[in-house]
Order: sequence, then structure tokens, then C-alpha cells
Amino acid sequence: MSVIGRAIIEKRLGMAPSDLKALVITPLKHDEERQPCIDRDSVDLRLGCRFLIPRVHQFSGSGTAPRNKHEAAQTVHIPHGQKIQIPAHGTILGTTLEYLKLPYDFSGEVLTRSSLARKFITIETAPWIHPLYRGCLTLEIANASNIPIPIGPGDTIAQLVLLRVVGAVRPQTDEMESVYLGPIFPEA
Repeated sequence: MSVIGRAIIEKRLGMAPSDLKALVITPLKHDEERQPCIDRDSVDLRLGCRFLIPRVHQFSGSGTAPRNKHEAAQTVHIPHGQKIQIPAHGTILGTTLEYLKLPYDFSGEVLTRSSLARKFITIETAPWIHPLYRGCLTLEIANASNIPIPIGPGDTIAQLVLLRVVGAVRPQTDEMESVYLGPIFPEA
């Protein structure tokens, strides 16, 4: 595998979305000069508006596990311009603002932005984003600091590194078989 650079990222973003080699990242973040925020080897991703907040206080020490995902977490919508506090030593689930469509010959990895890591915030997704993935990424956002940290929708939160899958075979269709196909909200 090799890391995909800016020229190939831009070329793949310019393809028709129906092409199995097309890369879709929408809405793509732009800087002050309206240039896409694509670095030499990564693409900036922003935080979306929906979050899952664990309801750990209801179950801690009781010996009773939540019966379903609705008991385990509360869904919260935070409008653009507002912030959510990640408690000290706490975690929440969020999503990327961007919807992704990976081509059949790319996989991806999401990395925490260094500016957040210096505040002791880490971002994790499933360890790997598979070829042909479709949807917004669920982000596990952890605060390892001793104080609450505010974050909000639209904040640049992560970098997407794309990698070429050597020997990828073009599928007959773009249909994926996955439990997490096309999510737009965080999923427990």
C-alpha cells in the first residue's frame, strides 16, 4: 500500500460519483481562499452535529448492563455555532460532517489532528476504512485531560489518509455488504 497524494486525490474527486474509481468527500472543506483543504497526503475532516453521549452514570456500580443501545447512550444534536463539552477522562461518539465514498482501490485511516492531540483529545474510528465504504464516519472522541474540553460542529477534527490497495480487483457493482453501510449519524 502507498499513501495517496494531492494530485491523485483531486483527480479522483473530479470523477463522476458513479465511477467505481471516484472518491467523494462532501461537503469538502475549503480554506479562506476557497481552496479545498487537501494537504500533500491527507484531507481535513470536520465534526458533524449528532453525538451519542454514554449514560454510564445510570449503570455504574449497579451490576446491570444496558438492555439496548438506547439505554446505553443518549442522542444529542448540537447546532453549528454551539459547543459540546467532552468531560474530563470522558468519551463521546460523533460523526464527520463529510459524507465519504471510497473507490474500490482505496482504503483509509483517520488520524487525530495534532492541535487536538496537544489538548489530550484523541479521535478514533474503526481501525480501518474499507474500500467502497459509503457514509459519514463514526468518531470515538476521548478526552484524556483533567478538564472538560469544548468541541463543536464544523471544527476541523481529523485528517483522512488514503492508501492504495495493491492488487485491488474491480467489482462488478458498487454494492457493499456491511452493517454500517451509509451511516449519517453516530452508531453505537
